[in-house]
Amino acid sequence: MKLSFCLTSVILTTVACADPGNRESPGGDSSALEAVVRDSADVRIVENPRPPAGSRLGWRVGAEPAVSIGKVEGEDPYLLDRVRDALVMPDGRIVVANGGTHELRVFDALGNHLTTWGGRGEGPGEFTSLSQVDRWPGDSLIAPYSQGRRLSVLDSEGNFGRAFTLQRDDAFFMVEAVSPSGVILSTDLVMRGGLPEGLNRPEQHYRVRGTEGELLSSLGSFPGTELFSSWSGSSGVVVEILFAHRVSTFAWADLVAVAPNDSYEIRSFDRDGTLKRIVRRDHDLVVPTSVHIDATIESRIAGIPEEERAERRQRMRESYGQVPLPETFPAFATALTDLADHLWVQEYDLPGEETPNPVWTVFGPEGHVLGFVDTPAGLSIFEIGEDYIVGLATDDLGVQYVQVWPLERAD
Repeated sequence: MKLSFCLTSVILTTVACADPGNRESPGGDSSALEAVVRDSADVRIVENPRPPAGSRLGWRVGAEPAVSIGKVEGEDPYLLDRVRDALVMPDGRIVVANGGTHELRVFDALGNHLTTWGGRGEGPGEFTSLSQVDRWPGDSLIAPYSQGRRLSVLDSEGNFGRAFTLQRDDAFFMVEAVSPSGVILSTDLVMRGGLPEGLNRPEQHYRVRGTEGELLSSLGSFPGTELFSSWSGSSGVVVEILFAHRVSTFAWADLVAVAPNDSYEIRSFDRDGTLKRIVRRDHDLVVPTSVHIDATIESRIAGIPEEERAERRQRMRESYGQVPLPETFPAFATALTDLADHLWVQEYDLPGEETPNPVWTVFGPEGHVLGFVDTPAGLSIFEIGEDYIVGLATDDLGVQYVQVWPLERAD
């Protein structure tokens, strides 16, 4: 799919680095990014070097969005509220999952509102707690809702097809990822209210399901997010610890990936639960220190009046001092794949060493590292297409905007 985006002359990424697919850099030098590939028990393992510091892959992101949907005031369809997801249809239409109204709002390629599908309710094509929108076989869409337990299938014009439920006995599931071929990755819902006092890291169990929600396989359990629980009688609070580790989940072509960011490793599985590919990249784990805590505090109080900072700083130090830190920082921030089956892994910014724009390591469809790419500051990415990036931006007033940025990939 090609959108008629006009790239501006100013770009975010200009410095090219070596392409391991060609084994030569654009300037003719031998590649410094050659991966080591081996097979072990039918599992393809790809070991990659880290691209040179400061280098950039020669892919270009426009200096400004080609489309920006959202307004401070105006007609209701442009007043976005709790946007959960967005994607671009093959014909250029932009579908926005507006969680605040439980609607799928549809805009043309220029950002003009065309129609709205769904809305809050229990009837066919209606949603409660709309959580996302994904591609589905046959140019259809699928929309998980009701805490991810139910899913509705719509055709490309928004006509309701059917709905089904992910449920097993008394347990419920959350939808983590959906592939366009009809594979669903789900995780068992973990109830935080039953966690014991202190540091916890609940295991998350992942399952692969088919087009009717039927169980195809179990991937087993992976360590989830690190939490700290504090209870007083029957009431309490559960919070994520500072610098907590998380799990990235996504579809990668016909595989599904589960990647805790304790280490720089992406594991991909077939629909029958077989581990098929492991992608790794060189990375040095860093131990958190008081210097990192101080940098985090200074960053978080920077926006409040100066006369209030000393008191807020002291309160935050006392609060953080009561909660343990992880043994190491996460190896990466998050990971996803684009519609061309490239893997994008966002670098984790250490406190006090943040970059102006998010930096991603991009890998080819087989897991070979290509290089670094910058993406727009403040943009939470929903989808990366062949020639665009669509994501969510929020201004200082809290107004949300779904933006489509042009992307040019070097040959």
